[in-house]
Amino acid sequence: MSNAQSSPASPKRRWFLKTALAVVAVGAAVGGGIWFRRGFDGTTLTPAGRDVFKGVARGVLGPMLPAAGTPERDAILTRYLENLEHLINTLPKSKRDQISLLAGLLANAPTRWMTSGMWTSWADASDEQVIQALNHLQASSSMVPNISYAAARALTCMAYFTIPDYWSRVGYPGPVAI
Repeated sequence: MSNAQSSPASPKRRWFLKTALAVVAVGAAVGGGIWFRRGFDGTTLTPAGRDVFKGVARGVLGPMLPAAGTPERDAILTRYLENLEHLINTLPKSKRDQISLLAGLLANAPTRWMTSGMWTSWADASDEQVIQALNHLQASSSMVPNISYAAARALTCMAYFTIPDYWSRVGYPGPVAI
């Protein structure tokens, strides 16, 4: 007859289980935050999505926009957001979902900080902070921020430059008549 007793769980195993549970909890919280603050809901940009893309436009289009705080700038950004919403609605649902997740990633404070280095919300950030955040996304050695930058910039440029009224701001006379 053996006197073997089962030994209690080792401290390493307990530490591993506690760490795994903590990682899962944090991952679920961040994922839930991204879903909660998604950028596109059905056929419209959410307030969080509008803030993200308005901020991105301020950084990408900065020199082409009127001075900050002017009614003309606000009108241009509002029209740009309307055109962006229309553009997104022309895309397949899978692409709309990806854009929504992109905006959620950039709207959620922890993931915005992890990808762009900016803790401040897009709406509260200065133009300089927005430019720094976009530069951080673009120059990152990680693929997620790089793709986030490329997608947000491409969407911004497509939505803005498809409005013929704004072509003169960059010296483009319009298409040549054939």
